[in-house]
Amino acid sequence: MQTAVIGGRNSGTAIILPADADELEFWRRRHPRNTYWCGSQLGGCGSELSDRLYRDKVCHFAHRPNTSCHRTATGASSADHLFIKEDLAGWAGRQKLKGRASLRNLGTGPGDAVDFRVSGGRQHLRFQFSRLSHQEWTGTCSQLAREAASLDWIFGPGSAHHETMEAMYDQYGFLLRFRFETLGAARCIRIRAEEPRSSTDWVRLDACAMTPEGLNVPGAVRRRTRARPRPSAAPGGATKSAVKRSREQVVAALREALIAAARLRTRPTWDALCRSAGADLQDLPDSDRLRMLVEVDTHGRSEPMLSALLRADDGNPPPYVAEVVAAVGCGVPASATVLRHWCQREADRVFAVHGVPSRTAPLRLQLASDGTVGRQGSEVAEHRMIVHVQGGPVLGAIPRRDVDFVSALRGARQRGSASRIGVLLKRADEEIDRAPQHRRAAVVEEVKIARRWLEAHPVKRDGGRKTKKASRGASQPAVGRKAQPKPKRKPKSTRTKKKRSN
Repeated sequence: MQTAVIGGRNSGTAIILPADADELEFWRRRHPRNTYWCGSQLGGCGSELSDRLYRDKVCHFAHRPNTSCHRTATGASSADHLFIKEDLAGWAGRQKLKGRASLRNLGTGPGDAVDFRVSGGRQHLRFQFSRLSHQEWTGTCSQLAREAASLDWIFGPGSAHHETMEAMYDQYGFLLRFRFETLGAARCIRIRAEEPRSSTDWVRLDACAMTPEGLNVPGAVRRRTRARPRPSAAPGGATKSAVKRSREQVVAALREALIAAARLRTRPTWDALCRSAGADLQDLPDSDRLRMLVEVDTHGRSEPMLSALLRADDGNPPPYVAEVVAAVGCGVPASATVLRHWCQREADRVFAVHGVPSRTAPLRLQLASDGTVGRQGSEVAEHRMIVHVQGGPVLGAIPRRDVDFVSALRGARQRGSASRIGVLLKRADEEIDRAPQHRRAAVVEEVKIARRWLEAHPVKRDGGRKTKKASRGASQPAVGRKAQPKPKRKPKSTRTKKKRSN
């Protein structure tokens, strides 16, 4: 147990115990009268604790004997909600703000959230510690927004749902985050604003200021997105769109929205996608969605399929995504399970290419003719053609251009076919130039391995028989093998002495 409160069971003054023995001794000398408690605001039992000093392990708090406690959070971050209350109180005093911070128990403990309300200006800050679903956040946000003139959410690590993040980016252009840094026996808050492509620096709370619009973080530009066209009333009670976009504009907007979601490494629903691409797409039937997504993904087959990011409310891909997969020539998934598996891999490919930072994309899952996921990473079967000539059939291997070069090299090494590797290495430079950027490093590496293997296993000629030329140079070392040193001849004088002694 690393955290406690000082002074009593209901105290709000938190401490994180120094883990080093020398630091704890120094702390004891400076605060000899401190008492430590498993405080109720930490979700503890309220019993008094003792600080244990160790030289061979980490120092920590411990209960007295025969104490029963069901406190679950005991790590260094278990008292962060109390440290933030102290930081907010000091910050409000220096900013000359009249405000009050209060803890919120949302079902998992007293530190699920911390609210800071400024009296008079009706400004509200919510520091969210526990994770909220998007539905819970939407309901809470609507309730708090009715009670305050401005509302700012600051999310802790892992507390924001990906749909919530998209809504914040869509509304403000950034998302506020907080974290803590340990300084001695306390932890101090740091805040920054995160955008889809970049983030501001982590700053202390004193660097932020409260404005009529809300919390101002250095480097963050508060903005609101332009209002999207909404249906307007027409004569006779009918409705019509204020601005009608062309099909090309809609497809471009969908593609940009999917790429923006990929940068955040999120998989949006169609409703969340429409918040970025346009509200006029909200009520499109599945058939129209299908046709537009096919146009979005009509590009080179080497590029990842953006439509694989879409998901339904249950987390699975919508059924019409299977038709998109078939329409762009990637195969026909046999079942919803195969579709989910395929889309998970394709989503990883999209995140790798469009994420920030980008990385090498994994290989696409290949669907077999029966709609199942085929064997991945196995050697591609070599297509052969039987050419009939006079004297009998001759079996000749006709390499196809679409056969994976890396798999062919690897398969030849496994079979021990030095001649096949030699043939493949003749077109190594061409294959390296022809390989996509994300696979070029793998091709270069496999070529290096194949060349080293070929040096150690040279191609035998003439069925292993020595030719006249080879017999003449028999004393010379073979290619790829180390020359054996010749045995040293004894000096002539030594041999003469032995002969005389005999």
